[in-house]
Amino acid sequence: MSTSRETTSKFPVHWISKEARYKLVELMLSTRSLTELAKALGVTPTAVRKYVKRTAHPSDEILVKALEALAPYERDSAMSIIINDLVGAIKALYESVEEKYKAEIRSKLAEIVK
Repeated sequence: MSTSRETTSKFPVHWISKEARYKLVELMLSTRSLTELAKALGVTPTAVRKYVKRTAHPSDEILVKALEALAPYERDSAMSIIINDLVGAIKALYESVEEKYKAEIRSKLAEIVK
């Protein structure tokens, strides 16, 4: 994941679940103060508290800012959170559909990993 705004703005953040968004905020909060994180995200400390308490979740815009503000040592953990989230969603979809749709999912995934 690049830190450039152009690359990050193309990152499909809208697919990331609320739970993964909370985990990303918690990851970032583990290495900076609440005030520092709020400043990096362009929100108030109250907004960050709401994310931590899970009474509100970061919007797509805030999530893009979070990805841009990741420290190099946080990137691997952040990507693991995102990958696990998206793969988990695909797995849940796969397990919930009829066999003919499972075949389509397998085919699409095979195209990706070629």
